[in-house]
Amino acid sequence: MKTEKIFKNLLAQYCDIEPKDMKNDMRLTEDLGLSSFDLMSFLGDMEDNFDIEIDPENLANVTTLSEALQLVNLACQEA
Repeated sequence: MKTEKIFKNLLAQYCDIEPKDMKNDMRLTEDLGLSSFDLMSFLGDMEDNFDIEIDPENLANVTTLSEALQLVNLACQEA
């Protein structure tokens, strides 16, 4: 899936894990080490790359890579 590849490549810019090593059940803060600032920056990158808008409040409820990817996919469908 092209969206997942782009998503993981963007995410890799904020952590020390290569996209190929990312698992869908990894937690964004605990496993990938993203800070709240990283999450907001990543949100901006996702919006720019996918030409979508994501409510930051929705991101606050996201804990895993899979949940974040679902949020992006949903926003892409609504765009």
